[in-house]
This record gives sequence, structure tokens and C-alpha cells, in this order.
Amino acid sequence: MVERAQPQPQPQPQPAAELEEVVVLGRKGAIDEALAIKRAYDGVSDVVSADDQGLLPTNNLAESLSRLPGVNAVRNHQTGEGDRLTVRGMSTEWNAYRINGVRLGGAGSRADKFYRGVRLSYLPPEGIQNLIVRKTLTPDLDGDALGGLIDIQTPTAFDTDHDHVRLSVEQGWLTRFDRPKSGKAALAISHRFGDRLGLFVAANWSDARSQFEMVGGDSDDLPPVWFDTVYSTGWDFDQFVMRGMELAVGETQVRRLGLNGSLDWRGAQQDLHLRLQYNRYEGEEYRNRLNFRNDGLAGTERLVQVDSRRTGLAQPDAMAVGSDPSLGRIYGYSTADVKDVDGDGRITDADRKVRSVYSLAGASGVWDPMGFRLRRFWESTRESGLLSSLTLGGRRWGGPWRIAYDLSLSRSRDDLDDGALLEFRTDAVEWLGNRGMQVIEPGDPRFRLWGLNPAGMAAVQDPAAFDFRHLGEEWERTSETLGQAQFDLTYTPPSGWLESIQVGGRYMRSSRRNSGAARPDLIGPETLADLAGLFGTPVTDLFDGRYVGDHRLGVVLDNRRMAAEIDRAYRGDSAYFTIDPKFKAQTDTERFRLKEQDAAAYVMAAARWDETQITGGVRIEHTRSDVSYPILDALRGDGRDHRRNSFTNVLPSLHLRRSFHGDRVLRAAVWTSFARPDIARMTTARQYVYDQDPDRDGKTNPKTEWTLQEIRQGNPDLKPMEAVGYDLSLERYGRSTAWSAALFHKDIRNFLYRASTSSIRDGGLIERGEEHGAPVRAYANGRKARISGMELAIRHNLDWAPAPLDGLGVSANLTWQLSRADANISWRRGDRLPFTETPETLASVELFWQGGGWEAAAGWNRQSGFLEGMDSFANDPYEQPYSFVDVSLRRRWGADGFASIQVRNLLNSHTYWYTFGSGSEDLREYIRTGPTVTLAISRSF
Repeated sequence: MVERAQPQPQPQPQPAAELEEVVVLGRKGAIDEALAIKRAYDGVSDVVSADDQGLLPTNNLAESLSRLPGVNAVRNHQTGEGDRLTVRGMSTEWNAYRINGVRLGGAGSRADKFYRGVRLSYLPPEGIQNLIVRKTLTPDLDGDALGGLIDIQTPTAFDTDHDHVRLSVEQGWLTRFDRPKSGKAALAISHRFGDRLGLFVAANWSDARSQFEMVGGDSDDLPPVWFDTVYSTGWDFDQFVMRGMELAVGETQVRRLGLNGSLDWRGAQQDLHLRLQYNRYEGEEYRNRLNFRNDGLAGTERLVQVDSRRTGLAQPDAMAVGSDPSLGRIYGYSTADVKDVDGDGRITDADRKVRSVYSLAGASGVWDPMGFRLRRFWESTRESGLLSSLTLGGRRWGGPWRIAYDLSLSRSRDDLDDGALLEFRTDAVEWLGNRGMQVIEPGDPRFRLWGLNPAGMAAVQDPAAFDFRHLGEEWERTSETLGQAQFDLTYTPPSGWLESIQVGGRYMRSSRRNSGAARPDLIGPETLADLAGLFGTPVTDLFDGRYVGDHRLGVVLDNRRMAAEIDRAYRGDSAYFTIDPKFKAQTDTERFRLKEQDAAAYVMAAARWDETQITGGVRIEHTRSDVSYPILDALRGDGRDHRRNSFTNVLPSLHLRRSFHGDRVLRAAVWTSFARPDIARMTTARQYVYDQDPDRDGKTNPKTEWTLQEIRQGNPDLKPMEAVGYDLSLERYGRSTAWSAALFHKDIRNFLYRASTSSIRDGGLIERGEEHGAPVRAYANGRKARISGMELAIRHNLDWAPAPLDGLGVSANLTWQLSRADANISWRRGDRLPFTETPETLASVELFWQGGGWEAAAGWNRQSGFLEGMDSFANDPYEQPYSFVDVSLRRRWGADGFASIQVRNLLNSHTYWYTFGSGSEDLREYIRTGPTVTLAISRSF
């Protein structure tokens, strides 16, 4: 909201309260502060203040914001930490992020196949003053935000009335497994050099360690009868069978190192500022897995139907009519029923050629696994990330004019430093008298068991039964460098109904790069038993006694010793592993490079009649892109190509804000926004696909005989997604009670789901012409989507009650949202699905009390299940609902400090529950960590 110029202009105060007062005001004061910021904004927003983040357990900014209506955190499956945000159904890459009014770049998440947006797990809550989620956009805000804009505000030295130093330390531990410990420290310094110059610096460090247990399926569930392609629909998923299962334990470590700084000069008619933020993230994960997978292996060959679509053929066991010493069993099938591979006029075991888990290779085949893969894996992931920015800017005012300007450079990274996978595997065909492996459900669908005969169950616990198969490492790096310049010029008439006119512009230049390669494979010992010197403590109990005895995980590799041994192997001094001399060395392979330029300009005006304010205007953004991507051609040789694209978005908006009865605010808005195209689809390599065995003799033909089948490529000309949003909200701000109710609806064009699975990636390719007589398949623009929802929030203080009940209060919110979009998958025409990472309901309740220097809080946070992606047979994966209960008790320590104890995930809820379909019956993965206890002290000097 723009204020009228005063006779003696002064710098606009920051909306946040003084830092020292945050502790004094406590939880009730923090809520009042956040509500005051929300009330003053022209559009629809929600706010988290500094103390909101500190009372209940919070590891990062994603978790801080997840307690707001319409906002949910997508959590890291293993740590349980919030990783990134969805705002009103819009995933991370479709929202905008800025810090102190300047755009914050982001490299997205390479692991989840998107390369825009900010993983807020990189940013700790320390050194942050306010977090504002702007859910409707006025023209002066970035227009590429379908869901909203996350506005991060850091303190300055002028937010306090005196110099201070604040130090806080934490020590925590997981209450289960080996009780791994975590630590955190933060330091903030605020100092003024006279009345005009001030310096604020905040530094933080944290090291969070955890462990987890996991049980799940292996690969996709399969139909009970033979299928021709996974890209088929119309199945009864209740009849599907689990192909396999696995059991695992793991440990994680997350380290954060951050620095925020602000140097401010305040003059009579001008402000200048230099702001820095640097946040580095490092994560490690290790996992030991026992895995079973029914599969088509050597020795599981089946008879092949002449007509693969024919049903009703009798099963092979029922059709056996005799045997032959050299040909095996003789069957009563005719050569019109089953292929006579050897051409002797009879159907015998010699005609079995296709490996399968079905009794026949054709529509009469039923689930009948003959063999399974028995595997143990050890895997490690070491990743790092960076979010940093440097901003130089200021403001100047005189009379009715005011100008603000900033120059900024932002750098972000999301890197896989190395990912290692060690596999020991035995192909168990008719193994110890077992025909395949059975998955047993003992009553709870989360906790499946593997079923084998006694000899097989015993052998699973013998490390000598697992043969060495593979050990390799890979790395991947993704980065963005973002430079920008922006200004805002405001004219405020001294009187009249016209409150302000504002114009401005921004220029951004972004450069993104993704590269990666594999390190040489390592050759290992004969069996897992040969690594006995690297074994850790055997795991004999998981999930509270459900996996013990013959169903225990058993032998595991020690994570630290194993990681160190791999490092020694690449140096050439390992006692267990050597570099494979046949491995072809790989260089740094650039997978894509994307350069984007964005020029934006806007004009907006605000008018007021009594208690009614209308703000309207238009923003225009012009984007130019230059994409460089690989050409993969095994016949003519690899290369690179690049393409250019440009588009312009015109984004009008109109906001109404009316105050009435002194404590109520009505808001309405119609606004437009867009999201730039999906980078993964824009930059996919151009790949020439050849039939290398055109004569079908099972051997690769000379290259001169290869035939070109198709060309697959990305589409740099994809259009941006475009949205029109409609919002209506009513808010009341009373002394003891404040509440808000909001309705929202959004219509979206050119909507595309994130290309997170092969089903989405391959299914989104359509024919776009031909080349050399072969079809060219590329990604197409998406179709329509919509989302509607309602947000309710209330805060009530019992300050009218007698002590000590006058310190009691409650804060709660509830969100309901319904989304639908065209699947945009070639083999799922007409399917309309909910958005991914978009729960239909979100709920949060917090009870808090303060009095006599004490503060206590208990918080419950729940989100319903949501669609994770699209998968084979249209048997789509869902994340099941979860809820966390957190509690905290804090005691004032003198005038300027406090001590606290917090318990996170008090009830030991799962951190991840992944199923096929929206129901809970078809398990894909289930993970638990456990409660965490944290002790903390903080003091100002």
C-alpha cells in the first residue's frame, strides 16, 4: 500500500517489529505483528514473523511457511524435513521468490527433474525477519508466479533502537535407532555508526543427523495376466500383484552454513543499502537394502502365442501330454495356437523363447514367476547446494516523488557431488526349491513380508548367497547465475481521490547449465561375504518387531567405512575394489545450457474513496531464450545444436480493498500471471533411434544396414503457462479474535505436468513431421487446467479470562482445494487428473500459552494425500496423508534471553508413505524416522 507524501519525508519503516521486542511480545505478539502486515497489504497474503518460526520446531523456511493456509511443504522422504513449497496447488517451479524486494534465483531440483524455483530447505530460519506469501500479484511484482510470490525479508540495524549481539545454540537428538545427535548455532550482530549508518550481520551453522527405516515394493505393480505394453489402460488395479519388495535402513546428515548481512545508510532524502546473503547446503544419505524382485530371467523362458491377443488357452501344465529326452515336455497345443520356434511340427519346451513372469507370452498367460532377483544394495548420495545474492540499491524521495532502485547478482547450485550404487545379486531360478518369491500381507498393507521355503529364508541371511554385480558412481551439477536491474518510480498526489501512480521496470539475464558424467566402474570381490571387514552391526529388528528373525534385514555394510573404501579404490589402494579397465572414460558432459533474458515494464495506479481502495494496472514481460542441447546419433556421430525462442506476456490486474466497521477488510482481485516453459522439455537431447537388428537374427547388423526408426527431441518453442486468477476474501481484526475467509479460482492455459516419470516424458511426445523418412517426435504445449479452493483461518486469545487462562490462545487454519488438468499423455487421451504435490485438504492447529515468563505451544499439522506423478498402466502413484504433532516449552532467561525444549514429531508419524493409487492398500514405500528432542538457549548482549 502506498502512503501519501508528508511535508518532511522520512524513510519508510520496515513492517516488522523491533528484534528485541519479538522476544518480549512472545507468541501472541508475533501473531499480532504478522496480522498487521497482512492487513496493510493491497492484495491477499499471509505472513510468518520471526517469533512464529522460533517457538515450534523449524528446520528451514519451507517448514516455517507450511503452517500458513494454502501452503504445503513437500518433504524429503528420508529426513522428514520440508524441502520445497506448493502454494495454492502450484508447485515450486511455478512460483516466484525474492529477498528484500529483489528476485532470488534458483536452480530447482535436479533429482525431481525440474530446474526452476527455490528449494527453501537451503535456507534456515535464523537471520530472517518476516516471510510473506503474496497470493495475488499487483503489476509491480514479478509476473511469473502462478501460485504466488514468496517474499523473504531480513533485518537491518535500523530495526532496533540500540546495538546488540544475539547468540543462540541448540543440541538435539533422535529418540530412536542409535540416537544420532544434531547441533545448531547462530550469531546476530546489529550496530549503528551514528544516526545514519548501520550494519547487521547474522551467521548460522547447523548439523542435523537422522536415521530411518523403510519397507516397500520393487518396481511397478503388475497385472495378473500378460500384457503387451505398460502404456495400456482399463485395468482393475485391485487385481494387480506386487512384483517384489525390499527392506532398508539408512542414515542422513544435513549441514547448513549461512550468512546474511545488510549495510544501510539513511539520509534526509535518500537511503542506500548493500545486502548479502550466502547459504550453503550439504546433504549425505546412506542406505542398506535387501531386495526381492520376480523377473524374467535366464531359465524362465515361456511358450509364445501365435495370436498374442487371444485369451482362453489352457495353461502349459494342463497341456503337457508327454516328454522327450532332448526336447523336454511335449504339449497338446497346435502350431496355430503356439509358435513352433524349432519348426519340428510339435510344441515342446524347445519352443520356449521369451523370458517372462507369465505362464504364456500372450493374453492367455497368467502370473506365474519362476525366478526372482535376490539382491542387496548399498548406496550413498552426497549433494550440495547454494543460494546466494548480492544487492546494491537505494531509495530517494522529494515532494510527491519517490524512486527505488536495485542492482543484484544471484548464484544458485543444486549438485550431486557423487552418487554410488553397490549391487550384489543372485538370479534365483528354481532356487533351493523356490519357484519365484511370494509377497505376503500379514494384515497391515504397510508391512509386507517375503515368502520362501525354510531353506530360502535361511539363505537370504547368508552373505555368501549374494554375488557381486556392479559398483559405480556418478555426479551431476546444475547452476544458475542471475543478474538483474530494477527501478520503481512513484508519484503521490498531495490530495484528491488519486492516491498514487507508479511505473517501473526490470531487466534480468539468467544463465543455467546442467552437466554430469559417470566415474569408472569398480570390480569387487566374488560375494558379499568377502566384504566382512566392512560390515556394520547387523540389523535384527525394524518397525517395532515386525521384521525380526527370518524376516530381519540382517547384514549391512558400515556406511563410513564403505564410503572411505570407495575413495581408496579410485586412488588405487583399496583392499577390495579395483577400477574396471574396460570402462570408457567420460568427460564433463554438458546436458543443457539455457540463457534467458527478461525485460519487464509496468504501470499501476491506486485510487481511494473513503474506505475503498482500487489498485489496477498492467505489466508486460518479454522473454528471450537460447537453448543449447546435445545431438545423440550413433550412426553419424554426436554433436550439439541450439535454438532461440521468445514470447511476450501482457498481465493486467485489478485489486479492490474495502475497510468497514473499523475491524473488517474485504478484498477482491482479478489478476493474471504466467510460468516460463519447463526446462527439462525445452532442453531434451535430439536423439536418433535406429533399428540395429533389422533382420531379427538377434545380432547387431553393420551400421550400413541400420534403419532410422524415429527422432526424439525437446521443444525449445514451448509456450509459457498462462493463468487468470479470481480472489475474494473477508478478514476481521479484533482485539481477541481475528479471522479470515478466502475463495480463489485459477484458469490455466498450456498446462504441463512436471516431467518427473518416464510415463510423462515419453507419453508427452507427439509427431511433429518427419526427417529422412522417419517421424520426428517432440513435446507439445499443454492444455487447460483449473484449481479452486477455500482458505479459513482464525486466531483467538483468551485475554479476557482470569489469570493464568488469559495467556491461552489458539491459531488454526483449514484449506480445501480441488484441481483438475488434462493428462497430456498420448495413451491417456481424455484423462483429467489432480495437480501433483497438491493435497485437497490442509489443516493446522496450534495451542499456545504464555505467562510469568513461560511460553508453551503444541502444534498439529496435517495434509491429505496427493498425486505424485503418472505411471505405467495409469496406476498412478500417490503420497498418503500425514500429520505431525510438535510441542515446545520456553522460559525467559533474564530480560534478553530464553531457554527451551522442543519435541518434533512427537507421535512418531511416518515421514513418507507412497502407494499405487489413492488408497492405502498398494504399497510402494513406507518410511519412518522418529521423534526428535531439542534443547536451546538464546541470549542478547
